[in-house]
Amino acid sequence: MKKKNEKRITPENPKKEKREKQPRVLESLEGSIAEVENEIAEEEQEDSSFDPYAPVAKNRRLFFVVGLITAVLAVVGLVTVIKGAVGMVGDMVNQTALKEEFAAFLYPVVITDAPAFENTEKAPPSAVINAAIWRIIMSGNTDKYENDGLYMTVSEIDVESAAVSLFGHGVPIQHQTVGVGSTVFSYNEETKSYLVPVRPNYNSYWPRVSEISSVGELFTVTVEYMPPSMYVAEGLEYTQTPDKTMIYTVSRTASSMTVNSISYGNDNNYDQ
Repeated sequence: MKKKNEKRITPENPKKEKREKQPRVLESLEGSIAEVENEIAEEEQEDSSFDPYAPVAKNRRLFFVVGLITAVLAVVGLVTVIKGAVGMVGDMVNQTALKEEFAAFLYPVVITDAPAFENTEKAPPSAVINAAIWRIIMSGNTDKYENDGLYMTVSEIDVESAAVSLFGHGVPIQHQTVGVGSTVFSYNEETKSYLVPVRPNYNSYWPRVSEISSVGELFTVTVEYMPPSMYVAEGLEYTQTPDKTMIYTVSRTASSMTVNSISYGNDNNYDQ
């Protein structure tokens, strides 16, 4: 028995509901499409719009970047130039100091005008003794020697030590009287000592080192022999012409220097 007022659902009702829902879905789809179309239109409108100041802004940014890079490169270049200049000045100072060091070391040999020799074993014994005594004189450490106001007595042991410090242990040492004129160093075989003038005559060559090159600890030193009449005080400038040039090879370590050989230079201002 059916209840009163009960509504009967027929097969047609679901179709009707579906037909009612379909327009709403279409409307929503149509709305979405319209929104997309509007957005596309707006984007096209924005793309089609022309900003006359945009290229200028881009150029300004480009100019700024280029200017910044140029400034950085300029600073780097300036630093490089300054470092190079400082290094060059440093090299010049170091070279000058090295030349002075070699000149002071070779002075006792130059003042005796020692002849050329291939190695120290062939060095003339008289030149070795002469240079050794001059090394003692130029060292300034002569107060320990007895003297009578004119001559001081220097032991042959000290002369040998000075010879080794100049030429190394392979140098031949034969004690004998050496020198000429007022700079004669007389050897006394009985006392095994030399009589050396307290105030010897420096009227001879003095060294001016013009070039230095090296391979490891072996240095090749070009020494200009400056005439005595043109001697100048240390530190003063001079432009004198040397009488001759000699080439020295010198071994130099952190603690010592020794002469290995002496050869003639390329000039022809003297007789070989």
